[in-house]
Amino acid sequence: MPSLKPRPHSCQRPRRAAGFTLIEILVALVILSIGLLGVAGLQLRSLQTSHSSFERSIATLQARDLVERMWGGICTLYDNQGQIVPAGRDAIFTAWSNDHIATGTFAAAQGWTPVLATPTTPPTPTSVWTITISWTGRFQGQQEQIVHHFMLPRPLDEDTCPT
Repeated sequence: MPSLKPRPHSCQRPRRAAGFTLIEILVALVILSIGLLGVAGLQLRSLQTSHSSFERSIATLQARDLVERMWGGICTLYDNQGQIVPAGRDAIFTAWSNDHIATGTFAAAQGWTPVLATPTTPPTPTSVWTITISWTGRFQGQQEQIVHHFMLPRPLDEDTCPT
């Protein structure tokens, strides 16, 4: 009995091999390289933001350091009438600045400039002192700053401060 299957003709064209062409591969490489450039840009921006955050943290810590020094030297800040003694305030501020300049925290190349604003005299228990620390950001090159407000009471009585 004859076979029911048709036999392939020998004059049929062979099917083309399935696969990628060179053009398709080049297009895929271009798309991949654009994506990788975007990821590299995101990584760079992430590093810049991270460093800016680091600088802001350092400035905040330095402001808190000055506040602690002011609290520690509270007896030299006020006279017997409750008036601010500029020499006492300036001595604390200068020692603080010199310590941070010596350790390199306030790098001159970055334009770190700390400013201490004294409240009006005579100060009240709710007088607000202000520390402003400004610097030039390393990556963006723009001026950044933190402003830290704090209250500093007068000594309670003469017994708390030795004469």
